[in-house]
Amino acid sequence: MSLPLLPGRECGGCVECCRVIPLELPELAKPTGELCAYCVDGAGCRVHAIRPQTCRTWFCLWRVIELSDDWRPDRSGVVVRPDGIEDGVITLFVVRRTGFLASLELFGVVAGWLAEGIEVALSVPGPVGTYPARAVVSDWLRPAVEAGDPADFAHRVARSLDRLERHDWQPDRITARYAVE
Repeated sequence: MSLPLLPGRECGGCVECCRVIPLELPELAKPTGELCAYCVDGAGCRVHAIRPQTCRTWFCLWRVIELSDDWRPDRSGVVVRPDGIEDGVITLFVVRRTGFLASLELFGVVAGWLAEGIEVALSVPGPVGTYPARAVVSDWLRPAVEAGDPADFAHRVARSLDRLERHDWQPDRITARYAVE
């Protein structure tokens, strides 16, 4: 699925997708959580002009929906994943904990999504080469949202992440393979 991108919204130095998404393509394979060997951290893809189709069409939702620049994954620590959106679920993949998780920005946007009937999932990475843990947390977050309590919301997000980080990690069994060039 390829979603239309917002005009003028560019990845810049953000390369989180080049690290977090697993790839198992004929021309390129990399374990989950491993920075793609073609990626220059903070700069982007060395083979951008000839990158695989998957890399051309997968974008985080920061590139697709109206979110502030604070949401850019390398700034927020959160990759807003597109998978699940067709089912009404937005996944916040927390690649690292930052102050953004306790921000009024996050609280307000998630409150808006919940009010619109959009489900919210949280996800965290495991060790390199394992699939991330993920759970829909809408019902858990809703009491804090309905009470208008950002502090309780941040507490509930943190508790959810703590629990997800104790997940029984499943290996992705992907062996790195690089043949684009």
